Amino acid sequence: MSELILVRHGQASFRSADYDRLSPLGHQQAAWLGAYFDAHDIAIDRCLRGSLRRHRETADGIAGARAAPSEFEEDIRLNEFDADPLVREYMEATGLDSLADRADFLRHFPPVFEGWEAGRFRDAVESYAAFSARVEHAMEDALSRGGTTLIVTSGGVIAVMLRRVLGLTNAATADILLNIHNASIHRLVAEGGRLRLALYNASPHLDPRDKSHARTFI
Repeated sequence: MSELILVRHGQASFRSADYDRLSPLGHQQAAWLGAYFDAHDIAIDRCLRGSLRRHRETADGIAGARAAPSEFEEDIRLNEFDADPLVREYMEATGLDSLADRADFLRHFPPVFEGWEAGRFRDAVESYAAFSARVEHAMEDALSRGGTTLIVTSGGVIAVMLRRVLGLTNAATADILLNIHNASIHRLVAEGGRLRLALYNASPHLDPRDKSHARTFI
């Protein structure tokens, strides 16, 4: 049996000059998750991460909180897609000034995601088909190694993997993506010739009352 434990990176620095770095809370989320893995003796055979700074800092936080820290292998196929040019082009076309908060993202991101898949954005750095293909290849390669692989990545990568497993529509994939918490855990299990979702968007390391404030989306 092969299993993937997918982890979205900790909270990044939204509305700052450099989004691609963890906020102080993001660093804490990663450390709490590593401590949870350690305290519950979660069996992990290997660790992978994307190459983005927020992936690296999350992986370092998880590893640093464990008694026997693991080395993370880097795989650029686990990097997030570049949403900024898609959102900018959508805003220009619709006359929007900004997407200021979560309510705005919930309203406007699904048509951005649908337009990306349909190939409507001239400024897209990467097509949806190319993104989906590289993510699925990374997933298949990790599964082929057997055992349990921990993967630190981003919400878009996780959503596309879940789309493949669950046969989701574009709209459902966008909805899944918008609801993935920072430092959340998702499990995919290959068994009986099929890949199944065993866990989605879990954050048991944030269940205690004094940590519940740390469940964040952006």
